[in-house]
Amino acid sequence: MLSTIQNVSEEHNEKLLLIAYFLVVAVVAAQLFQTLGEAWRNSQLFGPVIRAFDPFVSIDLEQFAAFWFGVYLGLLSLFTLDPKKRWQGVLLGFGTFSALFGLLSIGLFIPNIDFADNITFLLGGGLLGAVVGGGRNIMRIQTAEPLEFRRAAVFLFYLISGIIVLGLLEYHVVFPEFLQVTGDGLAVVSTGADLDVTTDGLLFNAILGGVFVVTLKQFIEYDAEESFFVLGPYQSGKSLFVIGLYNAALNHVEGRNTEAPLQPSSDLMDLVSEFDSAGRDDGWKIGATQATDLKNLEFKYLSGRLFPKNLQITSKDYAGEYLEDLPDALTFEGGEEGIDDSTVQVLSNGIESSDTLIFLIDAGRYFNDEPLEINQYFDILAATSDKDVILVVTKADLFAEQFKQDEHLEAHREFEEFREYVNRELVKNDQAAKTLVQDTGGSEIHPVYYQTTEDDRGERVPLRNQNGRVETVGFERLIEKLG
Repeated sequence: MLSTIQNVSEEHNEKLLLIAYFLVVAVVAAQLFQTLGEAWRNSQLFGPVIRAFDPFVSIDLEQFAAFWFGVYLGLLSLFTLDPKKRWQGVLLGFGTFSALFGLLSIGLFIPNIDFADNITFLLGGGLLGAVVGGGRNIMRIQTAEPLEFRRAAVFLFYLISGIIVLGLLEYHVVFPEFLQVTGDGLAVVSTGADLDVTTDGLLFNAILGGVFVVTLKQFIEYDAEESFFVLGPYQSGKSLFVIGLYNAALNHVEGRNTEAPLQPSSDLMDLVSEFDSAGRDDGWKIGATQATDLKNLEFKYLSGRLFPKNLQITSKDYAGEYLEDLPDALTFEGGEEGIDDSTVQVLSNGIESSDTLIFLIDAGRYFNDEPLEINQYFDILAATSDKDVILVVTKADLFAEQFKQDEHLEAHREFEEFREYVNRELVKNDQAAKTLVQDTGGSEIHPVYYQTTEDDRGERVPLRNQNGRVETVGFERLIEKLG
């Protein structure tokens, strides 16, 4: 039951988040800006300051409000045009209508401004907001970077947050009437009165304002990144795993028509090209990584549809023999510089700088009744207690055949049932795998594989179509899980 709830939550996470954000923005904005409207109506400090500008610049309060509303709409338009922030922009638009409705209910803003007479100020503000928020990106046709209007998001955050903070100060702090607007401008009048604080509704309004500002902060964040580091024993399929993960990300990008490039490293593209160029009878064409080789495999991925965020997926393709040296390197008291082997030093640094470790479990060893060679994982876990962990079974096509025999189901068609089957079999029949699951907080093991067949010698080889392509299973689900 708990597993089912978790799977549903993962699958519909963005939709649930969209509903939650909509309720927060729509409900909180109306109540909050109604309070801010009352603060403006009884303003003793900021209202007189704004009105004092009229004699100097010949801009009255109506024109001032139209201009800054135009600035806000210009920033909001760019925010909504940003592919990464489109839904946040739509939600903020709903929040804007909700806030305007709250002000309208107490007879403020919309009833007090003739937008037809002040169209010049409205359009001028909109143009300024677009220029300030967009900068050079407005004129950009195409580059290697995704289209983003980060400055528009930042200015929106500070503009709305400033209005909320100043409005709540005006509402709950009673200022002495020491400012007076005259024909000559703003005059300071000494009254001898002290500041006073109105505590009625202070906690409630502070909560409303805090919730809205925190939600708005979530909206404008761009660089929520997570880095992944892949670990696996000798010949566990690390290179093919990264290739499969990259191809899954590429399929997602093509399906969404996103402008965010993957920016793969040259080492990764060399492996991808080598694997894809193989003919139907060429086998895997990618052998085990030599002990002297250390390849940088990385790419960027824009995760999510409703609320996209940047993921930096980085891995080092290394010889699996180095796995047994990593626990000592991670606990070495002499520091990174004291590690003699440069490869071990790079791998150790990669583990320490990553957010999430991906531990590979070789299904080939399991079906050959060989040790899984994952004992080093436990020492690595002890040395990196702050890391998240994802468990992955490679070469799971072997499990797929057994699954078909036992359950009479196709793994690629009934993947959730297949995943549960793999977890049951491994935990039941292998003590190392069972202990690893327990030590990682009951982590679910995720199976991935390439479609394979047996050649004349009884060896597993990729099942390629006429174009030399190999179908994969589980990688699409895993790339979604990483996000």
